[in-house]
Amino acid sequence: MNTVQLLGRWFQSTIDKLRPSQVQSQATSTIIEELFADFNGGLVHLKTEHAELAANVLRVDGTPGPDVHCLNEAGADFALLTLEGRAYFEVLGQSVMLYSQRDPRWRNLIYAGGLTFAAAGCYVTAVAMILSLAGYGDEPPIVAAKLREAGCFSGALLTRPDGIPAAYPTMRYDGAVLWHKVAADLEKFKAELSKGPVIIEVDFVPPTAKFNQHFVVAERLTSDGNDLVIADPWDGTRTKLLERYAKDSWDLGRALYGMRLLRVKT
Repeated sequence: MNTVQLLGRWFQSTIDKLRPSQVQSQATSTIIEELFADFNGGLVHLKTEHAELAANVLRVDGTPGPDVHCLNEAGADFALLTLEGRAYFEVLGQSVMLYSQRDPRWRNLIYAGGLTFAAAGCYVTAVAMILSLAGYGDEPPIVAAKLREAGCFSGALLTRPDGIPAAYPTMRYDGAVLWHKVAADLEKFKAELSKGPVIIEVDFVPPTAKFNQHFVVAERLTSDGNDLVIADPWDGTRTKLLERYAKDSWDLGRALYGMRLLRVKT
């Protein structure tokens, strides 16, 4: 029996456990927001808004999972592993809302200091992604307008990120850490990443000698711990840091140039 067949049988048995009123009021197509399988590894990606369905999944250690992250405005990812006809999940961490600075709706709009989003709007677009973790649905142009009003920009540079909480009160700014001339402190970085997605600074064109500043959002380490899953404002996609913004010889310590610690207040 292949992965999809196993999952199909498991999902049906799980849905059958739900109260009839819930099943009738919420079609399966809305229970499962997104699902795909990797036939090689048996890894399945699921997004769901249905709390009781999520609660019937088992954690990797075999215990019930009522604390599974359900889909919110930002989205939350967890992996399902099928094993002997049962499904297990492993929370992969919070996921931000994806935005692209080159979205046709705003690519030619000026975000601050006479520069357009397409030209240099990566940082403010990354901020919009992080804000989605707190439930804010503001798209990058709205975020930029609010940050201008809060006095966060000096020309086109977002030089006062500590002013972001004035525009978005449920956020806090814990400062910046720079690694322009030294290797990144990976222990410090991983400690911050364990708290949730982090805005990081990378080299947009690694092959050149000149540093080309770019900001992306680091969401989590890859399963082998050697790379990062990032949300990239350049095109609004998820990819891996070392695959996109590093030379072949680089590791994470070399590819990370800094981080900006914009957090949801707890």
